[in-house]
Amino acid sequence: MTLYVFDMDGTLTPARKPMQDEFAEKFLPWLEQNQAYIATGSDFAKVEEQMPNDVINAFTGIFCAMGNDLWQKGKFTYHRDFTPEDELINELELYRANTKYPFELYPNYIEKRTGAINFCVLGRNCPYEAREKYAAWDADNKERLFIQKELSQKFPKYDFSLGGAVSIDIVKKGCGKGQIAIELRQIEPQEKIVFFGDRTFEGGNDYELACALKKYSNTQVVQVETPEDVLKFLNII
Repeated sequence: MTLYVFDMDGTLTPARKPMQDEFAEKFLPWLEQNQAYIATGSDFAKVEEQMPNDVINAFTGIFCAMGNDLWQKGKFTYHRDFTPEDELINELELYRANTKYPFELYPNYIEKRTGAINFCVLGRNCPYEAREKYAAWDADNKERLFIQKELSQKFPKYDFSLGGAVSIDIVKKGCGKGQIAIELRQIEPQEKIVFFGDRTFEGGNDYELACALKKYSNTQVVQVETPEDVLKFLNII
């Protein structure tokens, strides 16, 4: 039996938006007949915000916080956490204070997650329109890329990856999405694993897991652009 793994934002749902009803209606019957996991940087509360309960409960398991939490049928299987040092937090505060982004900023720009920090200069409590505006500005000005490179030099014991379209994911080395590949191969040592993500390319927040999975035999990585691409690949009509 093939084991399927899905990123959430941009893969099963529009980025930071709920799963579309039409998608859920088509996807749920397939999901109930297959062994499938979610691999997301978000916490379980955000999974609950973005996906219907019947879809959540149909998954075999949900790796949250880049694999530092595993939920199965609404219960914790494991939980891994860490406390960032003050020096790192102070650096993030400086980047926020000195950003050249010319438009409004919002709260929740350093979000502590299980085993990770999500840093968003814009602030995660932004409306969707502001998110799109910052993403377009950052594509031209490369602010996140600049911050990522500087922090990687200053704090070599951490991994810094561009999270989604507006943020940076920060984890201790070895505690990013790549650890999910190890967990999956312990669950299914031989079965084929197919991973779907919208940012599996270098610099994307699915890249680490894609590379970790490719180290094992009998794995496949599927780059998608939208949830509709998932349905097409799975031949769900």
